[in-house]
Amino acid sequence: MEGTPSGIKYEEVKEDLLILEDVKEVHDLHIWSISTKHLALSAHLVSERDVTQEAIELIQKKYKIFHTTIQIDRQYCPDQL
Repeated sequence: MEGTPSGIKYEEVKEDLLILEDVKEVHDLHIWSISTKHLALSAHLVSERDVTQEAIELIQKKYKIFHTTIQIDRQYCPDQL
């Protein structure tokens, strides 16, 4: 997978997702170019409630990324991988 496209700051996107109410953690965040004009994003958010739509709206409005996949995890246990 390519690196984060120029003009998009990975840490800023991560911090914006963490600001969403009830989001405790963001992991497996990936941002890449589908083409020269289209970006994609995927991420796992640790939250006790479904914040999928809020996250998608944030990413679309602020970063103009319209191809998103958000997965909600109730807890993150990297030791169980």
